[in-house]
Amino acid sequence: MAGTTLRVLRFFAARRSSVQGILLGACLALVGCGSGAKHLPPAAIKIGTYQWPGSYWIDVAWKKGWFAEAGLNVERVDVDRKYFEALDDVPSGRLDVMGFSQFDLVQHVAAGHDLVGVAAIDYSVGAEALVARPGIHQLRDLKGKRLALHRNTYLEYLLSIAAERENLNLADVTLLDRSGDGSLEDFTAGRVDAVLVWEPYVSQALAAGGVSLFSTADFPGLTYSVLTLRRDFIKLHPDQVAALVRVWDRAERYVRENPDESCEIVSQLFNETLQSTHDLMRTVRILDLTDNGRAFSYAAGFESLHGSWRRMNDFMLERGLVAARVDSPTHLDSDFIRLLE
Repeated sequence: MAGTTLRVLRFFAARRSSVQGILLGACLALVGCGSGAKHLPPAAIKIGTYQWPGSYWIDVAWKKGWFAEAGLNVERVDVDRKYFEALDDVPSGRLDVMGFSQFDLVQHVAAGHDLVGVAAIDYSVGAEALVARPGIHQLRDLKGKRLALHRNTYLEYLLSIAAERENLNLADVTLLDRSGDGSLEDFTAGRVDAVLVWEPYVSQALAAGGVSLFSTADFPGLTYSVLTLRRDFIKLHPDQVAALVRVWDRAERYVRENPDESCEIVSQLFNETLQSTHDLMRTVRILDLTDNGRAFSYAAGFESLHGSWRRMNDFMLERGLVAARVDSPTHLDSDFIRLLE
């Protein structure tokens, strides 16, 4: 009986030792995973894309499998026609990457979101325009008139720059806050005298009999779009961000050198006509490495991201859109671009 009892005790002791070993191994494995977690690639990099020439590279790279070739697991998220709504998805983590207009980047940073721009991807050369009814020939003719635009956005900033050049006091103009669809509807119905919109609404307003008073072609570099990510994402996944910028370089060159095929890919993905995709490309300059060297310079003009950052921030502070001043060098990082030079 004593021998049997001893064997039973030895059996359970061995089992306990085995279980302890398994648990210890599992704990060490978990500790090991935790210590190296920051080096692990994300499950999927969620990239927001919309039908805009500066974002065509995303659609082309996704269609051709270049993200996977670069070792990236990318989820393409279509936010077309919901650009403004999607802006908050990057700081919230619902998206990891998206092209922001520089104005929107400054505004979100000043509101407390720790975002970083890593590449200048485009600027408008006519995609936004102020279209007025016949009989209005210059911006100063809008005094006492009604103008529809999406207020507190880069469009109103653009209007302020144009008004300053033309010596127009915007207090003399009734500004109505409208979406792109709402602006066009009011214009065609005769409820407003002018609209400041982006494509395709510009073309539609012109087709309705309007005349263009100015466009972003008159202000090259004023409306940059910047590839934007959260700072914590960049810190956790620097290798993936570097690979992403390499894919951008490859794809943007392909888009510029093969516009017909690129527009065909984009039009199919967004279910838009090939003609509209081509037309939009003619109103936006897609940027390359040379353009980025200029954009990230510390020049004073509009073609420098740093040069225009403070002016945008001043505009926001004057209108109470933000409460804080933010410095551009903290939120514009050209290191990934320099790796390609």
